[in-house]
Amino acid sequence: MLPRLLSYVCLFGFVVLLTLEVVELARSYRRRFMAVAEEKVEELQLGIAPERLWLMTILGTVAGAAVMALVSGFNLVMVAIGGAAGVLAPRLYLKRAEQQRLRKFDAQLVDAVTLVANSLKVGMNVTQAIEMVTREMGPPIKQEFAYALKENRLGKRLAEAFESMKGRIPSRDLAITVNAMNIAQETGGTLSEVFLKIADTIRERNRIRGRVETLTSQGRMQGIVMSLMPWLITGVLYVVDPDMIRPLFRETYGQLVLVAVVVLEVVGWLMIRKIVAIDI
Repeated sequence: MLPRLLSYVCLFGFVVLLTLEVVELARSYRRRFMAVAEEKVEELQLGIAPERLWLMTILGTVAGAAVMALVSGFNLVMVAIGGAAGVLAPRLYLKRAEQQRLRKFDAQLVDAVTLVANSLKVGMNVTQAIEMVTREMGPPIKQEFAYALKENRLGKRLAEAFESMKGRIPSRDLAITVNAMNIAQETGGTLSEVFLKIADTIRERNRIRGRVETLTSQGRMQGIVMSLMPWLITGVLYVVDPDMIRPLFRETYGQLVLVAVVVLEVVGWLMIRKIVAIDI
């Protein structure tokens, strides 16, 4: 009787320690997630509370695990994969929002540079010209230029403020603009003419970039279709004949096939991206 009681006590203690460790890991992950989410939400001006992103993480994890549990017959490996996909969903959302903001910034930059050049031509100084951008244009370029002006008013040189902007925003067009502006200020060139040349350069780069995207759009679409096709066919077959598809999720050999499919899909997608990605 006593050995059995001791075994129960040990088992209970192990479960308690394991639960405490899992809770501590969850708290640690939440702290890291909230720190990253707060920084990204503020940087991207998403207008969404970081707590809501954390709630999305929890709901996505539960939903992904539940779906995979129903499909795979509560296979622990598949449930873990579904939960991991739910955990990654908010991070992918933030990454997508960051890419969209960068594309919008690049699209606005040529108009902003042209506006600065025209403002300099009519006699304004650089600070006043940048203020025109904050008044006349919308986000995200309005926010970034306003932040640069705020740093300048707090004592940072305008060149340093734009260098900070270049560090925050991974835009080649912005890097060209900031470098050319710094060189013109150091060598004493006419800033209005420099900004007009920058605008022409960015406009030409955008034209070439649009042409390249048009020519490579078919390749990108083929990559998307080929990546989604196996999963669409699997979904249709699951609806038509579930018994035929269930072993793919519930049996070991079926799960190995799924792993191989995912690996091959990722490799194929990376190869297609490498082919259609043309550096301008």
